Parts: sequence; structure tokens; C-alpha cells
Amino acid sequence: MKRIKTVVLFFNSKRRKAIVYAAAIERRLKAAGAKVQRICVNDAACEIKKADAAVAVGGDGTVLYAARHVIKRGIPVLGINAGGLGFLSGMEQKEFLKNTQLFLKGDFMRIKRSLLAVSVRRRGRAVFGPLPALNDCVIRSPEARAFVLRASYGGQFLSEYFGDGLIMATPSGSTAYSLAASGPIIIPDLEVLLLSPICPHTLTHRPIVLSAEHELRVVVQGGRSGPQPLTLSLDGQENFRLAPGDEVVVRRHPKSFQLLAPRGFSYFDILRRKLSWGER
Repeated sequence: MKRIKTVVLFFNSKRRKAIVYAAAIERRLKAAGAKVQRICVNDAACEIKKADAAVAVGGDGTVLYAARHVIKRGIPVLGINAGGLGFLSGMEQKEFLKNTQLFLKGDFMRIKRSLLAVSVRRRGRAVFGPLPALNDCVIRSPEARAFVLRASYGGQFLSEYFGDGLIMATPSGSTAYSLAASGPIIIPDLEVLLLSPICPHTLTHRPIVLSAEHELRVVVQGGRSGPQPLTLSLDGQENFRLAPGDEVVVRRHPKSFQLLAPRGFSYFDILRRKLSWGER
């Protein structure tokens, strides 16, 4: 990795800790000779200039926001945890301040994460997307009523789901919403797609792992007592209102997202520290 001279600094202004951390990181980067562009994830507009790397200070939502805006430019992102779990964070703020020179020398690892490309077709025409999702895309209803979704995979009928919704997740997203829906933890470097039904109205519907080689299509059938409002949400940040008959198309995104982490970074260590994985 080449030397880093320009950095985009994303931060969440709604978290006091993120504001303090971002200010300290910006001072350290500038003192080391790097140029810094600050972007608040709570602002409506986001225009990114050319940069060698990005630093996202906040929770996982800040990293997800950064991911959506750097994918086209191929800018790698280092997450600095200033939120809750910080599962997408590469390191803590104190570690970064100690290792700023290694970061700017380009001595950090680049970890590739797969993305989803999500679009919606209505009466045969594209009306939404394709847009990237790093964690997941979710179909849900704001009403406490079950509804029907008909899924096909690789051109074959897969199943009809009746319940509160469906989560379509990447391996990165397997430790997010899908985990709360009893989905499995998937190693991030696998090229797979995870389907996790939300409160299915049957004992036989369980999460399923599919190859990312083929596309998934999910058709909105609506509620059994008539039409009801449904929403497609990408990473909890991009939302689209669905109508009966809409077809959600999920493919593997042609590009990958690059996370930065110090050498020696271990995904299993993250599982143990963030989720208390394996503890008795």
C-alpha cells in the first residue's frame, strides 16, 4: 500500500465521544503532514474529493455511511470505534494515535469485504438502484402484521416466506441484524449470501446460506388480509417503499469494500472481544 497523503475523516456529530476523537485524530494527522477533509455523516450533502484513505470515527453506522460514499473511488476505510460494539472498527482511538505513522506509511492491512448490489423492479422496469449494501438489505413492514414474500434463487423457486420480513446479508452483515434473527456467523472472506427470515410463521423456515454466484429475486406478495406498507432498507440507511408485485433483485456487487486494520488483526479476536464469543 502506498504512502497516505490525503485522508477523508468521517465522524458522527451526534456522539460526543466521536467529536472528541475525531478532533484528536485530525490534529495528529495534520501534525504528521497529511491533508484532511472532514465529513459529518449527519449532514445532508456529502462530496468526497480524491483521497488515499478514509477514517470513520463513530459506531458501525459511521463505517456503513463511509462505505456507501467511497466504493466508487476505491478508497479504503479505517474504522475507529466511538460507539457501541464497533464491529466494523479496525482499532480503538488510543491505538491509532500511537500508530499514526504506520498508518500514513501505508503499513496497514487491506481487508476485502463483499457487497450486495440491490435494485427494485416494478412492472418490469427498474425503479430503485442498483445501490450497494455492506451489511444487509431488509424487507419489513411498519405494521405488526405478517406478510408474504416469494423468493427465487438462480432462476429456481426457493421458498415462500410468511412472517415479519426477510434479511439478505453479506458475511459482514452476519453479525448484525441477522444475528439477532438467529442467523449464523459467517467468516467475512466467504463469497456467500445469507437469508434470515424475521419471525417466520412456521417452525421449518430457518436461515440459509447461498452462493453469491447467483442472483436472488424476492417478489412482494403483500399481506393475506390485503395490501400493507413495506420498506426495503439498505444497511439501515437507504430506504425505499415497496408495493405489491415489486421484485427486489439482489446480486453480488462487482466491487468490494476495503477495510483497513493494523497487521496482526484477527476476526476471531473481534468475535471474542465484541460478542464474548465462546465464553462460559
